[in-house]
Amino acid sequence: MDKKKDPITRQQMLQMLDIRTTPEGRPIVYSAKFVEVSGKLRFFPQCTVCGAGRMNMKQNRVRGLQPCDCKGNPEGHVYPVRIDNILEFNGRKVVCSTYQHEHTL
Repeated sequence: MDKKKDPITRQQMLQMLDIRTTPEGRPIVYSAKFVEVSGKLRFFPQCTVCGAGRMNMKQNRVRGLQPCDCKGNPEGHVYPVRIDNILEFNGRKVVCSTYQHEHTL
């Protein structure tokens, strides 16, 4: 039976993205689906978090995602991604908050 995964809030996702390595020093591998600035939908089944250039990432609301292999070795270049453009993180839909409005007629 297929169980639908619970959504993750943006704040929870950002807290997870702040942790870049394990206590042993190995990079943590995530998966992410996001929309680029050009409008192209991208999916990285395996990526690590890194810097996004010479900018204040928190102020600009950007994180750097780099595709990698299963061991965390980088493949390709870093993609600067706006946190609002991340649609899925580790297979879970990203939402602003878990509070949902119920409208009655």
